[in-house]
Amino acid sequence: MTFQTDLPRDAGTLQALVIQPDPYCPIDRLGTWLHDEGISTRTVQPFKDEEIPELFQADALVVLGGDMSSLDDHVYDWLADIRRLMTAAASQGKPTLGICLGAQLMAQTFGGTVTRGDQGLEAGVVEVALRAEAADDPLMAGLPGPFFAGAMHGDMIDQLPPSAVWLGMTAQYPHQAFRVGEVSWGVQFHPELSPAVYRRWLSLVNENDKVSMERASSGMQAFENQDRIVREHTEAMARRFAHLIRTTATVASQ
Repeated sequence: MTFQTDLPRDAGTLQALVIQPDPYCPIDRLGTWLHDEGISTRTVQPFKDEEIPELFQADALVVLGGDMSSLDDHVYDWLADIRRLMTAAASQGKPTLGICLGAQLMAQTFGGTVTRGDQGLEAGVVEVALRAEAADDPLMAGLPGPFFAGAMHGDMIDQLPPSAVWLGMTAQYPHQAFRVGEVSWGVQFHPELSPAVYRRWLSLVNENDKVSMERASSGMQAFENQDRIVREHTEAMARRFAHLIRTTATVASQ
């Protein structure tokens, strides 16, 4: 069970706006870790017909994953609203974290491209090799390398935005982590993910797709075996993101 972080905002409380595109992709552990760091969250769920705010009025933005593709604007017209919100957050200098689908939407927002993955489903626990650029990155600097995290996705970021700083990669899909500008990060993996939520995702994989089912199933075993290191690494990233929220809020108030 994860901590309920949709708390009332009072004076002085920092708040992250969370966009949850899919009922099966909650904020999970990330919500608990942000709460522990004094960051409350307000979650908007467009799959429940909740409207994505026209104005960005939070201290940070988090866009979670989802089963839909970032190419599905013809089905989910609110995907364009998420991209607009990412642009607004960046223009205000507010830290943004796009996760999986969120990272793909971020890539599109700033001029990159997304397509169907040419190596099939990436699932289970991934080892993200941090590139040299990560050593000077405000979010990634000092994180363990290789960085272990949960993953499940079929689309891929084909081309990063022209202005992006490429931060991390895996053997299967290279564009695993990047930064655009000073405060916008996209990660193809899932730093919020727990084994319990991954197990729910496993039940949604198409059983007729034997290759994907095999990868997802073996990924479940890997996740259970490596959860200690996954939790350690992803919690470190979450707490660094919370630090960035506090830092940017302090600078903005001066």
